[in-house]
Amino acid sequence: MNAEQLRVIVVGGGKIGAALAALVLERGHEVTIVEADHSRAEVLAESVEGVRVVTGDGCEPVVLELAGIERADSVAAVTGDDEDNLVVCLLARRHYRVQTTSARVNDPRNEWLFTERFGVDHALSGTRRLARLVMREIESG
Repeated sequence: MNAEQLRVIVVGGGKIGAALAALVLERGHEVTIVEADHSRAEVLAESVEGVRVVTGDGCEPVVLELAGIERADSVAAVTGDDEDNLVVCLLARRHYRVQTTSARVNDPRNEWLFTERFGVDHALSGTRRLARLVMREIESG
């Protein structure tokens, strides 16, 4: 591992998690995906070359430890469940002292929770972002 290579854990192996893992690998970093669904985890292990996949619930400390959270530089929680994403970030930041956390916000009404106080450095709401882009297009005619 070179001096600039990061160790990233992606919790959630859906479309966003798989795309993020592929991007992390493209950039020359190390990535582990944590995916609760066994069959989806098998597909990820076979389809994303160079990724390490751990099957289990990313809200469980033992699963995060199997994924190598003690050595992780960054954790991205991108599941379809806001509560899970918050728990993952809170554990990563407060318990494991991970340097950077990012979380997907599925329901824009929950955005107020995704703050540093709850262990989230970067909160990303695809719904809100897409709505703003569409509104910009509407207003521009």
